[in-house]
Amino acid sequence: MLKKKQILIGICTLVGLLLLSEIILWTSGKVGLINMANRIISGAPNIEIEGKRLSYQGTIHSSLSDLDEYTSSDEGEALYKAKGTPPNPPWIYVKKDSNTFFRYKIPHVPWRM
Repeated sequence: MLKKKQILIGICTLVGLLLLSEIILWTSGKVGLINMANRIISGAPNIEIEGKRLSYQGTIHSSLSDLDEYTSSDEGEALYKAKGTPPNPPWIYVKKDSNTFFRYKIPHVPWRM
């Protein structure tokens, strides 16, 4: 019985530390560990613009005619934005294949959104 309680306390401590680290990263405007793990599992590339890592937001299905070329990443990867969006777009897209794009967002501190 005591062994089960120690294991449960250990698991709760690890989960609490993970959540605390996510909150600290989120409040500092950085990409968290859960987002990085999600990006790695989905096979999306790590994208940085001017040294700032972008937050992975999933995939979309669209044609290239719906997007305009935006800029290139620090690694030279072509980045796209939706047509008609402002110069600093809310979403940045990276081409995966002919009709599938990875969607990213520039992380901001919560009180400056």
